[in-house]
Amino acid sequence: MMKVFICEDEAPLRELYRIHIHKKIMINELDAIIALSTDKPMYILDYLKQNRDTTGIYFLDIDLGNEMDGLTLAKEIRKYDTLGKIIFITTHDEMVPLTFKYKVEALDFIVKDSVESVQNAITECLDTVFAKQMIQPEKRQQYLIRAGKSERYVNYKDILFFETSPKPHVLNVYTATGRISFYGAIKETADLGDNFERVHKSYVVNLDNVRSIDKEELELTMINGQRCAVSRKKLKLVRDYMNKK
Repeated sequence: MMKVFICEDEAPLRELYRIHIHKKIMINELDAIIALSTDKPMYILDYLKQNRDTTGIYFLDIDLGNEMDGLTLAKEIRKYDTLGKIIFITTHDEMVPLTFKYKVEALDFIVKDSVESVQNAITECLDTVFAKQMIQPEKRQQYLIRAGKSERYVNYKDILFFETSPKPHVLNVYTATGRISFYGAIKETADLGDNFERVHKSYVVNLDNVRSIDKEELELTMINGQRCAVSRKKLKLVRDYMNKK
């Protein structure tokens, strides 16, 4: 999840940016939150020191009316977040060349003109950062797995089945190439589509990837040869689905 940071010394503008960005996140269902909106540069740096895994989007005013300006703040941010997206917002368009001198690799430079133009520029920046997320049909065909501090998307079509683990609240998801363990509830994985069915108390299977049924052993064989259990009462449902393919 991307964290959004706003550093602007003028309170009305800061709130204007915050509201606009929040609406954009909600309307487009972006995988982001506003982590901090402040006029204190050190608050952002303290946050990054305490959350070393942060990948952020930073909207920074250059003239912060503080002992640390936006350019210096951006240079400090780069020590903790090398992949973050930095966007400068300022009335001083003549300072654009300085952003190259500080080598902070800014995504954009927004000049404080009209409210509408600034909002449009902020929207364009967010659209650029989240271009892949905003392809909604593709997003719906991927399952987000959070394991510790990492996040990973797995295509629905590549999932063979979900399996409960002996460890409480831990699931295993199997694909043709391996297994991933993560925290979750098995009942939640049955809602991914008509092809996902809870065939056993411990298994939710992608029926599109079932190759055969063993009625004697009460097992399903997947397209890669892997096997999982199926309850007797679910045998007909699986067989009927396979006959429709």
